[in-house]
Amino acid sequence: MRTEIDLLDDEEILFEDEQIVVTTQRLIGNFETAEEGDFDEAALREVAAPKKFNGGYHSRRSIALRLLAAGIAAVLVGAWADTTLNFPDLIDGLIFVAGAVAAMVGLYMLVNSLFRRSPNTTVIFDVFGGPHVIASYPEWDNPQADELVRQFARAKRRSSY
Repeated sequence: MRTEIDLLDDEEILFEDEQIVVTTQRLIGNFETAEEGDFDEAALREVAAPKKFNGGYHSRRSIALRLLAAGIAAVLVGAWADTTLNFPDLIDGLIFVAGAVAAMVGLYMLVNSLFRRSPNTTVIFDVFGGPHVIASYPEWDNPQADELVRQFARAKRRSSY
């Protein structure tokens, strides 16, 4: 949770959320990575243009579960058909391989989806001679990240006068 920020003379807040604050004179952020009541700040003239990019992946858990279930079902149907219908060995082998491959791909996708980061939009501000200020928002092309970049550009234009 972020703490209160003391504004300088003639300073206004242009953008503010729980991760970052853009004022007419400073960029203030990294509230989560800093110690309690501490944060990183830099004058706007010391901050380069932000880099905004999308990261993470959408979950494919439902597809993975369907593939895993279909693969297991194919293997079980193949085993049942082998004992009751006496298919030729080639057909039995093909059914088993198709089911096993589907089950393995489904299992791989399921495990992979558990460890991947969910979709996000990250904005990184390079500070000359200081730590990066980073803000990350859920989902790709997050409108809040777009607004942050827009307000930062506005603040930079205003401070260059």
